[in-house]
Amino acid sequence: MAKKPINRNEEAPLEGLRLVLNKQAIHLDPLVNQVSNLPPADQQLEYYFVPRQFMTEYKAYNRPGKPLKNLKLVNYDKPAISVSFFYKHKYSIERQVTHQDVVQHIKNYRDELLNRSLMQQLSSSQQRELQQTDELLRTIRQQPDAYQACFSNYYHKYYYWYCTYRYFEKDELTGAITTKTSTSSEHLLKHTERVGHPVHERLNIIFIDPEYINESVPHDQKVIDRELTTYPIKLRQGVTTLYLREKDKL
Repeated sequence: MAKKPINRNEEAPLEGLRLVLNKQAIHLDPLVNQVSNLPPADQQLEYYFVPRQFMTEYKAYNRPGKPLKNLKLVNYDKPAISVSFFYKHKYSIERQVTHQDVVQHIKNYRDELLNRSLMQQLSSSQQRELQQTDELLRTIRQQPDAYQACFSNYYHKYYYWYCTYRYFEKDELTGAITTKTSTSSEHLLKHTERVGHPVHERLNIIFIDPEYINESVPHDQKVIDRELTTYPIKLRQGVTTLYLREKDKL
């Protein structure tokens, strides 16, 4: 059974926290501080490096099991001695699809083109696309086994930034800091926005040990695009694309 997502309801006062963070947060330079793969400037990603001496001031926001909706303490109680970033392409591919779902997707796609034609004149390419989609819909309805299909949001290009950090472990009995280190990774929250809706701001705090702050953690490249290129017909609707290929051409 798939793990249910954590329900985040409560929010932190970000405006007040930013005033504090502007005084406490420090800038890390890969040439000096041994931090690597810093994310490029991204309006959707907001994060701060805070020295460990200020960590206890954020104890009230440390909510294991009941995280805040707009604030993430990436490594509370585990100040980093090395930090690296990487992003993962978050996607899914669904190969077990029903004929009804395929027909509905094509119909919705066709209807979007039709609605657009009521608001504005379609270009010649859009008119051809509308005609081809209409013909495809008719074929799929009349010949359910004519195409093999799958759904995927792969080309939506949805990326999640992750922070990998190394830290000194604590003794389980005494709680004292040891010389043994461990590595952990956490995904970062990002600002989200929907058309016609306000931006939901979310920030991340990464605690670091100024005395020690090593190398990036590589991640496997995805090869799913090799499979999807074998489906010549692609109909994108929202974040999901329907891929079709004729069975006799497999």
